[in-house]
Amino acid sequence: MTLPEDGLPSSGSGDTYESVGPRRSLDRFLAEYGIREEQVRDRIKVHTSEPWMSGATPEEEYLVHESLLRSHGEFPCAGDNEALAFCEEIAEEMVRAFGIAHGEAVARVNRQWSEPGRSGGVPRIWIVGLDLVYHQTPDDWAGDIYYGKDSHWWRLPPP
Repeated sequence: MTLPEDGLPSSGSGDTYESVGPRRSLDRFLAEYGIREEQVRDRIKVHTSEPWMSGATPEEEYLVHESLLRSHGEFPCAGDNEALAFCEEIAEEMVRAFGIAHGEAVARVNRQWSEPGRSGGVPRIWIVGLDLVYHQTPDDWAGDIYYGKDSHWWRLPPP
């Protein structure tokens, strides 16, 4: 692939954008990746949601083109250091709680989020910025990933 003068991949013909959340999350993302906004302005979009309450300020959500993202560590789905740490916590919890090897725990996390999607792209899901996966704790994700979705693993006797 030929990179433009700024050394960053172009957005190409794909139009896949990933949410990083509010402005502070975009700023953190840009700082972590070592890029300036003016270099990639054409690969950042802003989505403004209507306020939930009358008179409230509309919320802005920043999205970055997938060409800006790069995987972190053992987890292709981890699009920033926070996501890498989160995935590592999930894997460590599976090792601790279920007595499986670290490599198996990493493979299970990657099967959950990093396997190819319908388009064949890897990862299927990017975890970056203020992501929805953070609605559950690493302990909860460890159980869901180990036992499977809708397994009601918390009702099972401890391993």
